[in-house]
Amino acid sequence: MLKMKEKLCGHYLCEFSSDEYEVAEALILLQRQVQKVNEKKLKITFGGKPICERNNFNNVQPMLPINIPNVEYVPPDIPNIHGVPNNRILVCCKPFEKKLTSSDLDVYQNRLLLKKNHVETYFLPSLKRDEKVDKGINVIVFDMQGKTFNTMFKFWSEKYYVFNGVGWQKFFKERNLKADQDFITVWMFRHSEINKLCFALSIRRVEA
Repeated sequence: MLKMKEKLCGHYLCEFSSDEYEVAEALILLQRQVQKVNEKKLKITFGGKPICERNNFNNVQPMLPINIPNVEYVPPDIPNIHGVPNNRILVCCKPFEKKLTSSDLDVYQNRLLLKKNHVETYFLPSLKRDEKVDKGINVIVFDMQGKTFNTMFKFWSEKYYVFNGVGWQKFFKERNLKADQDFITVWMFRHSEINKLCFALSIRRVEA
C-alpha cells in the first residue's frame, strides 16, 4: 500500500485521503488491465485465414488482399411498370444498360444516345416494315411508375440511334439525373392495347 501511495503521489504530486486513495488505486488497476488488453493482437480471419491484425498501437494492418467480386447488374427481361401488367407487354426485346453522360443530359443536344450494336442486334429486327428508324418513329416511353412521355426513336446523323425530343429533356430534368452516377436501362416492346411501339426506362444511381 505504501508503494502504491508513493507511486500515486509521484505521478500526481498530491496527498490522498483514505477514500481518495481507494479510488485512485482502483483507477491504476483498471489502467493496467486496459493496457494488457491493448497489448494483445487482434486477428481477423476470413474463411479460416488471417486477413488483418491490430498491433500495439491499435492500427489495423492488412495481411493479404481481399478480392471482392464485381457483381454486374442484370436487368430483367420484362420491365416492371406500375399499372402495366406483363400480359400487356408484347415482343419485348432484350434490354441494355448504359451510364448517362454529360451529352445525354445536355438541353441543347436534347437526345439520349442509345447503344448502336444493341439496337441493331435486338431492336431493329422487331420493327414493322412501315417503321422507318432512319426517318424517325414516334414512340411512347414509360418509366417504372407508369408515367409516359412522347419522343422520337431515330437514326441520327447517319451514325447514332437516339431518343430525340423535348420528352427526353423533361424526363431527365424532373428526375434530376446526373452524369456518371445514373445508369439507365432501356427496353423496347409493343403495348397490346394500343398496338404501338413503346420503350421503358428505369434508373439506378451509383454514388460517386
